[in-house]
Amino acid sequence: MKYIPIFSSMAEQPSLEAYERPALEPPPGTVALGSERTWTLLESDSLVSPLASGDVDLELGGEQFQIFCSVCHGSDARGKGPVVGPNRIPDIPTLDLHSEQARAYTDGYIWGMITNGRGLMPSYRRIPATVRWQVVAYLRALQAGEVAPPAETAGSSAIEAE
Repeated sequence: MKYIPIFSSMAEQPSLEAYERPALEPPPGTVALGSERTWTLLESDSLVSPLASGDVDLELGGEQFQIFCSVCHGSDARGKGPVVGPNRIPDIPTLDLHSEQARAYTDGYIWGMITNGRGLMPSYRRIPATVRWQVVAYLRALQAGEVAPPAETAGSSAIEAE
């Protein structure tokens, strides 16, 4: 078998090494393609719901509230969810969403709390932004008495009876 040498000119060519220059930082305020802009809690305080009154779906907002919020805040949003209270985790008072303090929050601030979490409340950024606005609209309707909270289920009353 005849020996064929490797071309030495390929090994000695000018080239750029990986990561030779640092990557450029994106300009401030840009958002990666396919992602949403993030807002801090204080930045979100000035936000206004992008939903027009005809776009508000209180049924969807109520459904999402019952799934994500009612565990701690209760189905009536009074802060008496089935996992909160003595001998449960955590044993701290939960915000009554009908209180004057909660009513004084702007819609943007409530949206920001849902988005970023606050205290022991986790972030619910996994819920799409428009659905978070639906939850805020449902909460405002619940505070105003425009919608009635669903009746307690047998499972949640059994937990409270313990």
